[in-house]
Amino acid sequence: MEKKALTTAESVRVVEKHPWVITFPNHEDMTFLFDTLERKRYTLNLPEVVGTDVCYSKDGWLLMRRSSLVDMFFFNPYTRELINLPKFDLDLASRTMSEQAWNEHRCAYMRNDNAEWFNLPKRIYLAEQKGELFLMYTCSSEIPMVYKLVSSNWEEMNSTTLDGVTIFASMYSSETRLDVLGMRNSVYFPKYGLDCKGCVSYSFDEARYYPRKQFPKPTMWQMQKELCPLRSLWIEPPSKDILDVIK
Repeated sequence: MEKKALTTAESVRVVEKHPWVITFPNHEDMTFLFDTLERKRYTLNLPEVVGTDVCYSKDGWLLMRRSSLVDMFFFNPYTRELINLPKFDLDLASRTMSEQAWNEHRCAYMRNDNAEWFNLPKRIYLAEQKGELFLMYTCSSEIPMVYKLVSSNWEEMNSTTLDGVTIFASMYSSETRLDVLGMRNSVYFPKYGLDCKGCVSYSFDEARYYPRKQFPKPTMWQMQKELCPLRSLWIEPPSKDILDVIK
């Protein structure tokens, strides 16, 4: 009876929409949108963001930064609505942070016996899925290590325990989705493959990267931009009426 109830619950789970990649070429007003599942690219002309840097993405809005850390604004690239934020001095010393009783978790690659990767920079990503926290480490071509916070402990995830979750990682913000057709149990990065037909991804079911390639030993700079380019991140896709305009 319990197994039948579980099967029924899984059958009615909502399939979530995947985010798209938005890319800002340096010092240009042309912005590119890429649907990584349909493998289609669109172009937006956004002079409002020339000379600015992107900081965050949420619900189709971007947090942008002008020349200084205190000059920031929200921007919707689809409606081109812009909301300036008040300027404040960033007095970090006066800020406080509550301490959560989580167990300490060190980067998995630091314990790797392979000294070749020990001194290379690692990337750390934090994402949330319906109140559950996911922590992920990457290091060049090494397998991404994903952990979920369970009862104040970080438990390592695999293709079975991920249960259909897809992580869309970037330097600015990371998103998760559940049961996206063709993307389950994977990590997607906002970097196009060499053929520009899709984004680089890692499948836990297949235990391999797509597209398949041998990563050379990277320099420090190459490592920083290998999987997550500095001006590329994930964003909610545009609505159908807006998509019809930008086609």
